[in-house]
Amino acid sequence: MAAKSNLQQTPAEFLRTITIIHLALAVGQILFGLVVLLLNKRIIINVRYTNDPLVFAVPLLAVISFFLSNFLFNKLLSSGIKDDSTLKQKLLCYQTSLIVRLALLEGPSLFGIVAFFISGQLFFLLISAALVVYFIYIRPTKANIEEVLNLNYEEKAAFSSSKLLS
Repeated sequence: MAAKSNLQQTPAEFLRTITIIHLALAVGQILFGLVVLLLNKRIIINVRYTNDPLVFAVPLLAVISFFLSNFLFNKLLSSGIKDDSTLKQKLLCYQTSLIVRLALLEGPSLFGIVAFFISGQLFFLLISAALVVYFIYIRPTKANIEEVLNLNYEEKAAFSSSKLLS
């Protein structure tokens, strides 16, 4: 059975595809964090030790990426979706915007996990955990996609159908 391209999917297949992408990225961060936690022999909590540049870099990168991911997500959606865009075009734009958003959140999360592995500072792992919680919170759902894309009645009906996107 030949795999369908991203351009020839039903809405359900589209939703399943981006859900799998999201889940894989989230599980990767969680498993990496757990492995690093189990491997780390020394765990300390001391954020007052300011000689370590990671104490500033990890939270700063996390905050910047949080705001940048949301800004770029909205910017890519607003610039990519026009009034005459089809449902298929809107969904592809959403998929692109979501992948950019997730990548911008995953990078600092992994950086925090590596910083924890290097230093043993639990603070870094907590920052990564907060990013992972937000990452899970923004998971793509049918209702969320309909709301974000501001789909009209006909588009919602087409998004619920089993016909190929056109």
